[in-house]
Amino acid sequence: MRNRFGTILLTVIVVTALLGGWLGDRVSARSPLAGNIERLLKTFTVTLAAVEQHYVHPDYTHQLIESAIRGMLRTLDPHSSLFTRVDYSRLQEEQRGSYYGLGITIRAESPGSGRVVVVEPPSIGTPAYKAGIQAGDVISKIEGKPIDDWDLNEEVIPNLKGPKGTKVNISIERAGEIEPLDLVVIRDEIPLYTIRYSFYLRPQIGYIKINKFSETTGKELEDAFKNLDEQHLKGLVLDLRDNPGGALSQALAVSDRFLEKRQLIVSTRGRAGEGREFRVREGAKFKYPMIVLINQASASASEIVAGALQDHDRALIVGETSFGKALVQTIYPLQGNLGLALTTGKYYTPSNRLIQRRYSDSFYDYYYAREQSDEKSDQKHQTGAGRSVFGGGGITPDEEIVRKAVTRLGRLLDRNNLFVEFATKLTNGEIKSDVRYWYSSQELSSYSSGDLRSLINETEITESTIKEFKIFSRSKGVEYTDASFEDSREWISNRLKQQIFLRLFGDREAFRVSLEGDSQVQRAIELIPRVDVLLDDTVARK
Repeated sequence: MRNRFGTILLTVIVVTALLGGWLGDRVSARSPLAGNIERLLKTFTVTLAAVEQHYVHPDYTHQLIESAIRGMLRTLDPHSSLFTRVDYSRLQEEQRGSYYGLGITIRAESPGSGRVVVVEPPSIGTPAYKAGIQAGDVISKIEGKPIDDWDLNEEVIPNLKGPKGTKVNISIERAGEIEPLDLVVIRDEIPLYTIRYSFYLRPQIGYIKINKFSETTGKELEDAFKNLDEQHLKGLVLDLRDNPGGALSQALAVSDRFLEKRQLIVSTRGRAGEGREFRVREGAKFKYPMIVLINQASASASEIVAGALQDHDRALIVGETSFGKALVQTIYPLQGNLGLALTTGKYYTPSNRLIQRRYSDSFYDYYYAREQSDEKSDQKHQTGAGRSVFGGGGITPDEEIVRKAVTRLGRLLDRNNLFVEFATKLTNGEIKSDVRYWYSSQELSSYSSGDLRSLINETEITESTIKEFKIFSRSKGVEYTDASFEDSREWISNRLKQQIFLRLFGDREAFRVSLEGDSQVQRAIELIPRVDVLLDDTVARK
């Protein structure tokens, strides 16, 4: 897998392109340039010709030109960039909200390894589900070729994807199976859902998580509210954590769902000061207390939504200061299936705050240096209710809550895939505890919805199960003291429960379990009554 900086940079390039939209005309080589620039370009072409004719290694011209363009754009800002053919392909997938492939979520088996682990049970009806692929399976070969040294993004994923109806041959290794399993999977269209989870955290307290903003997000939000019975909600937690952004149109659609008609959502300003305002068209049908969760990976369109709801006192923001990306990218198609993502403006929230973080020091600091309190204090603004909010460094939460870091032991157990392996053995009966964790799919399908919910509510991690896990993990060569285990006990218990629920009840219930140990979500529930007071105060001011 690529290093973290490269992955973040690629994600931001694609997402900011979506946010800006395909607005640019094709760039022409005949665009007017000043005379001194033409002289510099002549120097460049002479240098390039010399390299092409005399450099010790031939055939570097194409790479040199692309590198020169990237170097030029890198001097501008972190988000102006050159799109390659692969980048374009991913962008198109994000825009249409689907791709053609197997329908699996994977990660590298270990850092730098091409072998990948299927991390979630495939959804019903997907090609992977029809082929019998399971969570925990390790894909070791594609078309008979070992993929140990393949690059995850450049080789593994492109070879798993392909045109609808085509076949891909894969070999998987599965716990309990001595020999690898050879499977033939027929590719099909896979929807890229941006809202996978919507349910009740408490009676009449809803939860919706938006992973990104694609062209289907507005429709998905409407469907989520049908499940939640919006008119009877007493509160909503909108989770935008780890949401890198996406389509501006969908950020507007989501904001429109909660704000009042004609309220300002966001505005843009360009090079010459020209700008545009985006306002609510329809407006909210119902009003209830809201908490919006953000963190350092919430960027771009996520910040537009969070900033608008905060500025209009519609919601309290909880979590960590967001990424701080408020540059507008316009996409200009170039010859050779390339594209130019060029910053042409900036986004401002309704209170006129720019949430873009400083990037003048270095791009490395931009992506990793999070402390910029000096900027925020210089850009103080007021919400409609008179609350102070800050610009210039992302969206600052109304209540900051930093997630607890996973302990060293927790990371070690997770890295060695021991939760997955133990849960697999526990749910197929190989390991026994004092409560039952193994059920066949036929048995579970025979339960009524009420009986199944009762089983879900009653299934817990017991002391006996914890002891069995300690025995299992130590048998795998992981050494630790009882004291270090106790320090991680709560997290380990929750992680075990997630993996067990994933196998028995599916990823939705497993995700719900993860929120039980999520300090930001639990605090959000506690803060719902405070938003009631904020909404009453807002109404009184009108």
